[in-house]
Amino acid sequence: MPRRSSWSAFRLFGAPVIFHWSVLIVPVLALVSSRNWLPAIAGTVAYLLLIVAHEAGHAWVARRNGLYVHALHIYPMHGLCEHECARTPGQDIAVAWGGVGAQLLLLALAVAIGLQRWPEPAVPVQDALVVAWGALNLMTIALNLAPVAPLDGARAWKVLAWWRQRWRKPAREPRPAPPRHGKREDGKVVALDAHRRRRRKS
Repeated sequence: MPRRSSWSAFRLFGAPVIFHWSVLIVPVLALVSSRNWLPAIAGTVAYLLLIVAHEAGHAWVARRNGLYVHALHIYPMHGLCEHECARTPGQDIAVAWGGVGAQLLLLALAVAIGLQRWPEPAVPVQDALVVAWGALNLMTIALNLAPVAPLDGARAWKVLAWWRQRWRKPAREPRPAPPRHGKREDGKVVALDAHRRRRRKS
């Protein structure tokens, strides 16, 4: 349940998306530092959607792996996907890459938006979207993939060792030499040495 200092705006993949009250600082700073309110609001919404998309990527991969997602928490500078603990190393690695995967989709969308020709009044909004989902997005991807806890890279780059272990061929154990057997007249199988001793006695 959201606390008094936060509110749940909507749900994604069955989990509530909970915004902390400090998120309100982002549009205030954007409006104060910008002369044009329209691109400021567009950039603020795009920036917050970038954080939501990152956590939604984690949540989507977690659900695909059968893990329960409790909530998605959104803060001014980062987010948190609260989900059930992964049962295998492969699941943990996949969930870690889910956030960056969602950001890459937004990066592709930013490229598509930048290649379009918008009408002159909407160009500032177009620029705000391209900056938020393009340049800023690339910066956060690089930061998230840093191999330092608690960033995603600390778990995501374990995929290299996981791949090596998965594709490494197990060493073949030498097969034991087949036992040398002889055959008695009654059809029972006996050791060859015992068979020879029986023949000498007879």
